[in-house]
Formats: sequence, structure tokens, C-alpha cells
Amino acid sequence: MELRHLRYVVAVADAGSFSRAAPRLHVAQPALSRQVRALERELGERLFERTRAGVTVTAAGAALIAHARQLLALAAATPDVLADCARHRELVSVGLPPGIRADWLLDVTRQLRTAVPRCAVRYLEAGSAEQLRLLARGSLDVAIVHQVPADGHVSRLLWREPLGVAVRPDHPLAERTTCQLPDLDGMRVLVHSRDQVPTQQDGVLTAVMAAGIRPVWIFGRFVEHARPAAEAADADAVLLGSHTAARQLDDWSWRPIDGLELAMTTWVVRRADTRAGVAEVADTIAALGSAP
Repeated sequence: MELRHLRYVVAVADAGSFSRAAPRLHVAQPALSRQVRALERELGERLFERTRAGVTVTAAGAALIAHARQLLALAAATPDVLADCARHRELVSVGLPPGIRADWLLDVTRQLRTAVPRCAVRYLEAGSAEQLRLLARGSLDVAIVHQVPADGHVSRLLWREPLGVAVRPDHPLAERTTCQLPDLDGMRVLVHSRDQVPTQQDGVLTAVMAAGIRPVWIFGRFVEHARPAAEAADADAVLLGSHTAARQLDDWSWRPIDGLELAMTTWVVRRADTRAGVAEVADTIAALGSAP
């Protein structure tokens, strides 16, 4: 018995006669009749009662046709099963920190699709500290973070963004071309909360304490809404990177703090004991760095 024999039987049953089924199958009617009779002899059962008006399906024929429909459906689905197997890709989860530029991320996504086609990337948005916790637990494959990770990880620097203060337009410091550390004394300065950017403010806070200067630090959680966050906090300035300031506070005056070599660094990190596909994804992302 072949699949074509099952197709013949189903087609005859659906058409109600050999004469109507033959054109649908692109088979001559005598040949179709011979094939069905040969199948009946092979099975030892009559599948159809022949009449002048057509055919009537026997009990044995009805049982075979129900089974045949299932087999034919499975056969028709075989190419899709194989195609789905070919499309199967290794899943790699990648963490995204606050403030990542959308155009850079789209470039990364397109490059990964070309460079590592066997991997399917899924993004997870989380702060640096949370990403590193997930990475340590094995719940995240690749982390993009704003802090240098601990030993035991493979890390590569993506970029360094100069860090300074953006000063509101009506503040006297906005008219100056430079900002000295003592200028921060008494100013209300909005700073990212530590769980967002763990090491961003450490250099400034340490230097300010050592100099005996007393700004009013306002710690907040903000990503793409620096201006509303600053307005709500009645801040005189915001401590953030130059590129972020230009994008979100374009009418505020951004100044580096003279004497402090500060930068917000961004790293791509993976575990040393990871899968080969994860390493390929991390290396591809690292190769597309240098664009905050």
C-alpha cells in the first residue's frame, strides 16, 4: 500500500464515483478503478459498493478512509516539520541597561541576525546590578552594564561617555564655560539611584566629601525622562553623561567638572563558563561598541 492508494480511496469517497474522482486525481478512470480493486484484494475487504449512480462506502471503507485522512495530513505536514527544525535556533538572553540608544540597539540586532544566525536573541531590560545578579544565577546570558563586573567574567568595554553636570538655563553656572568642584556647593543636583548606575556618582561624591563641599544630592530613578525628573525635584543640575544631556536636556548647559576625569562606562559581560553561542553573541556586540 502506498500513499497514492490512500489518496485514491479518499478522492473516490469524496467524489461519490470513480468517474468524478479520476479528473481530480489526473488519472484515467479505468486505471483508478484497477488501483482501488488491487488495494481491496490486498486488504481482503471491499471498500466500495459499486452502483450505476456511483459508489457507496462500506464499513471497512469508512474505517480505512478515516485512518487515511490522518496519514495524509501527517504526510502533508512533513515539509513544515522539517522546515521548523531547520529554523530552530539557540536562545540567548541579553540584558539592556537604562538609556541605551535605540539606533545602536537596532544595528546590534541586525548584525546579530547576520553574524550569528544560529542564535535567537531575546532582550531583557534591567539595571546593572540586577543584570549581574541574573548573570550569576544563570538566568541571563549576556549583560550590558554600566559598571566593571567582578572577576570570573569575560568583559569588554563598549564605550566611555564623559560624565559631568547639566545646569538649568537660568542658573548662574549656565553662563560659565567651565565647572569647578566648589561650584557644586549648595546646588541641588539630581543623580541616578545607585541600583541604576552603581559607580556613576562614586568619583564625584568621594571628591566632594574630601573637599568639604556640600551639594544637595537628590537620588532618583530616571532613564528617558531626565527633564521631568529634574523639574519635579527642583534641581539646579543633573549629573549625567554628555550624550544623554544633549539628547534629553538640549537647552541646559552641560559641563565637565574640571579636575575630575569622570566617565560612565558601558561593558558587555558574559560568564567564562558559557555556551559557544553566547560567546559569539557577546563578541559580536563588543565589536559594535564605541557608540553611546
